[in-house]
Amino acid sequence: MLSLWRFLRQQIINFMTWHKKILLKNAKEIVSSGTTYVILALVFLLWHFALGIKFEWQSISPLSAPSVFVRVFYSTFTFCTLGLFLYVIKFYKVLYDIVVKAFGLWDLYNFIKAVLWAFLMYISYAYLVPWLFNVLNASISILFNVANLVLYALPPVGIALILSIVYLLCRQKYFNKK
Repeated sequence: MLSLWRFLRQQIINFMTWHKKILLKNAKEIVSSGTTYVILALVFLLWHFALGIKFEWQSISPLSAPSVFVRVFYSTFTFCTLGLFLYVIKFYKVLYDIVVKAFGLWDLYNFIKAVLWAFLMYISYAYLVPWLFNVLNASISILFNVANLVLYALPPVGIALILSIVYLLCRQKYFNKK
């Protein structure tokens, strides 16, 4: 079982190397836009503090799952999760060997793949995507509330963080030109 897990992990790593290249290529833009949003969140939380709003644990849900009609999203999500898993365990090769090589039934093979794909997309829509968005929203809510609590308890820390991040961004953008 452990060797199967290692094999699956290696297959996924080999298949997903293009993600690493894209992330490394666009790292500066990702970090700068992320820090911009962090600054805005910190300013918003300090503004809350300045208005005198008392700290209260809030449940926020900034992300929502796409509707069922966004077929491209669900097809891509299924391809990168469940479809990749079936490809790695060579399910499609076994299906091809049984249906096409043994019986010569291309139409049946394509029909089985289409039905299986529709089923996998339904599983993604009904179970995986709602679970993923619930986890993401819960994570964002926890981070937001922890940041809110820290800023409520220590407003100078929030002000120092905002000024430090702005200073570092300005210094990087305007003073480190080569």
